[in-house]
Amino acid sequence: MTTKLSHYQQALAIAGEGYTLDIMRSWRANVGILLVACGLLGGNYLLGQIIGGAPPGGASGIGRPAGVNEKDELKDFHRAMALQATPPQADEFRALLKSTDAASREFEALAKSAGDSTAAANDANEARARGFQQKLEKARTGTNQFLDALSPAQKAGLRDVIAKLSRAGAELGEQLKMLDAGDARDEASQIAARAESLRKALANFRNEQASVAQEMGIVEAESGTETAFKIPVSKRSVKIGGQTVELTSSTVLSRPASGNDLYKVEATTELEELQGNLSAILAAMLDKQERCGERIAVREATLEPQIPWAVAMTRLRYERWLCSRGLAGEASHEMAEGNATVEVKLTPRVSADGKLEFVTEVGRVDAERFLTDLLRSGGLGDELREKISNAVLAAIPDLKTALGAVGESATVQGIRFQSPREDELNVVVNGEVRMTAAQAKEMEMKAKEMVEAGKAQ
Repeated sequence: MTTKLSHYQQALAIAGEGYTLDIMRSWRANVGILLVACGLLGGNYLLGQIIGGAPPGGASGIGRPAGVNEKDELKDFHRAMALQATPPQADEFRALLKSTDAASREFEALAKSAGDSTAAANDANEARARGFQQKLEKARTGTNQFLDALSPAQKAGLRDVIAKLSRAGAELGEQLKMLDAGDARDEASQIAARAESLRKALANFRNEQASVAQEMGIVEAESGTETAFKIPVSKRSVKIGGQTVELTSSTVLSRPASGNDLYKVEATTELEELQGNLSAILAAMLDKQERCGERIAVREATLEPQIPWAVAMTRLRYERWLCSRGLAGEASHEMAEGNATVEVKLTPRVSADGKLEFVTEVGRVDAERFLTDLLRSGGLGDELREKISNAVLAAIPDLKTALGAVGESATVQGIRFQSPREDELNVVVNGEVRMTAAQAKEMEMKAKEMVEAGKAQ
């Protein structure tokens, strides 16, 4: 047990920043730190305490709330209403998220302080280890209890995200078990890798909790703010590359606890329809058939989440034709041709003048050498990156659109991708808007009316 304690101490220290291998070697001789970690990470106890039973659900495919007709044009709205958390549920889950965040902070504090072997540091580390255990246990058991208490419609509709949260919890348990099973004689690089895997597993568990919160409309209010109201799910039709795309959006506003007129805004748009129509959209934007020049044909295009990025994959056919004039008149000749599969990574950001944009980068390219060069550093690659960026940007409503009449004063502060379910991509735009008390009251009443109208359908 003493050996394992020393090993855990090493792993925590490597997980922190700025520690050298020389310090790492010195810790191998010091086995008296973080005694409480023996109990925290001892044998199978940790796996049982941190993970416990799997959350309910687990079958693949998202379920549909009872009573919703597949052909109902408001099916997404009905689904959102069926999954919507009650106020007590929202308060309970926000507390669980805070517990997981607190556990993560305790882990980082342990990581940074494990190299100090003084008596005072030992006492502090013991307290931190106990805090880590208690907070993570609270988050784990509380999350399971919360999921067990969901309504049948909520359990059915959340089946997919519950399964992902269960897998994340299981992975966290495996990483903790692997760390506990290590030996102080292991190479520093091995210990560092296990510590980093533990950090990633904990972060993934937190991300999956956030996915459940999003599906249930639970807003994670920032410090010093409280949820004001949520504008229910709405749909709008947008033409992109000649294709009509139906986009689903929802908006949440949070007011500062101080009671002033500056509201936080978070607008979420589901890009599922854009993903399904991207092949036709890019074909309309890129395809060309020049008799003397380029001929391009897009065969397939996909857009997939790789959070925090999105990656667009395009398969295309490229030909270059040259025209020459001879005795028989002008004739065209094929000079080069080839097929390519190319990936473009999109990183969202807000420009200096407050506009949404993507930083695009060509990634993997599978093509002949001449075509690879055209895609990486030539005009073809520039055009492809521009068209993909424009197509995705066209699907994202600005805050003025999301908020309607009061949106004129809205300012954008950030943009990020989100993946609520496997392979599905959302984009979230956040910012601020000023509203008078009368404007806020009117918007809140309209939001409530939309909710009631949806329930009556």
